[in-house]
Amino acid sequence: MSNKTLLFLLLTTTLATGIFAQGKQNEVKYEGTEWTNIWIPSADKNDLPRVLLIGNSITQGYYNFTENSLQGKAYAARYTTSRGIVDPVLFEEIKNIIKHHKFNVIHFNNGLHGCDYTPIQYETGLKELVRVLKKYGQGAELIGATSTPVLPGFVGWKTDEINQKLIETRNEILIKICREKNIEVDDLYKVTIDHPEWFSSDKIHYNEDGYKELGKQAVDFILKKIDTSF
Repeated sequence: MSNKTLLFLLLTTTLATGIFAQGKQNEVKYEGTEWTNIWIPSADKNDLPRVLLIGNSITQGYYNFTENSLQGKAYAARYTTSRGIVDPVLFEEIKNIIKHHKFNVIHFNNGLHGCDYTPIQYETGLKELVRVLKKYGQGAELIGATSTPVLPGFVGWKTDEINQKLIETRNEILIKICREKNIEVDDLYKVTIDHPEWFSSDKIHYNEDGYKELGKQAVDFILKKIDTSF
């Protein structure tokens, strides 16, 4: 192969890669503020199993209850973020965490951010998330968690009907993918759907009672996996 031909191939590959990356970037619909919170306590210890909770502010809300309930049984870490399922940064951040920290159980969700993504985009992104978790998760047991509901009157997205349909559709997609990949599903949606008294005034987050109930169910699922993975 001549030097000119090699140079042409390298330039063509570089250009194609750049165009693809730009195309993926253009799919991302950023919020006004994008945030990520990574918390890995007792990172220097290996005497107990390790658990990673992946999610958003709802997950962050029940994290403390989960961590406290697992004391003496497992160390609980969290990766919580506003990044929607199309954002390539989501996959990169998660990949770097689970490549360099060994977790026995990963409890994951991504469903309440990026509300403008289509069901096809959501399904494609969720499949990519599962692929990353399986490839880089060092054999961690996976638990997929459904997204929790919003109350009528929530003004953060669109209309009550559209908001409800969006969450139901995304949960159906998650359940389908998890079944295909033999991943157990923690149906957090069912925990609070009939308990409006557990919601905070913004109609999407929870009060202490709500987060406690969500945390209790997450802990139940996690403990079953710890028994078989450590």
